[in-house]
Amino acid sequence: MTLYSPFEQFQVQYFFKNDYFYFTDTLLVSLFILLFFQILYLLIHFRDSVYHVNMVNFVFQKIYAFVYDSVYEYLSNDGRKYFPFLFYLFVFISLSNLIGILPYSFTITSHLSITFSLAFIAWYGMAVGVGYNKYGLNLFSMFFPKTIPFRLVPLLVFIETISFIFRSISLALRLFANIVAGHILLDTIALVVHKMLFPSYFVSGKSILIAIMPIIITMVLVLFEMVVAVLQGYIFMVLCCIYLKDMVDLH
Repeated sequence: MTLYSPFEQFQVQYFFKNDYFYFTDTLLVSLFILLFFQILYLLIHFRDSVYHVNMVNFVFQKIYAFVYDSVYEYLSNDGRKYFPFLFYLFVFISLSNLIGILPYSFTITSHLSITFSLAFIAWYGMAVGVGYNKYGLNLFSMFFPKTIPFRLVPLLVFIETISFIFRSISLALRLFANIVAGHILLDTIALVVHKMLFPSYFVSGKSILIAIMPIIITMVLVLFEMVVAVLQGYIFMVLCCIYLKDMVDLH
């Protein structure tokens, strides 16, 4: 019996590739999510349609309200201007993570190119852009504390600068590390379950227990990973709200 490496699931598969263009599973999942959004918008417009469409509308409204309340909690009235971006960010990351749990699928957030792109857009593209648009060059006054002794200013400026630069990196690495660790754990447990279910491992009188327990453990881990998938999207969005609030209030 051949056992494969748990890292094989993170290898990018090329469906089409030449000198000028390539199409990978990363692009496929991204396009699927965009298509899913378009179909979802069409469904929620049928308010008086059949039952399952109403259920889709109901679930979407609950998610929408939950994200809106979370954004409003951190950004108050200013959050209304940035809510659309944060909402799409949350749904995109959550869907990407959930799709990766499906058999024979691919998790795009398990690659640093995706997580770094999302983090750089969220931090430098939105948060820093909002702060610069509101304060201009005065934005950099946050690096120069005014209520501390002058001798400590160089040290604190250095620390604040490092913290400023590494916020996007920490966002990307946090999402990447949690997703990769969860999938490696699932893959490892699945290999162990497969070996335990192999006929040579059955013991007389205990075969039923040996067959059922690993399956139950695997199902629990899959459900746990689904919760983590959505939670990582929520944490990413909340951290973006906190960073954005720092730029809006110039902390």
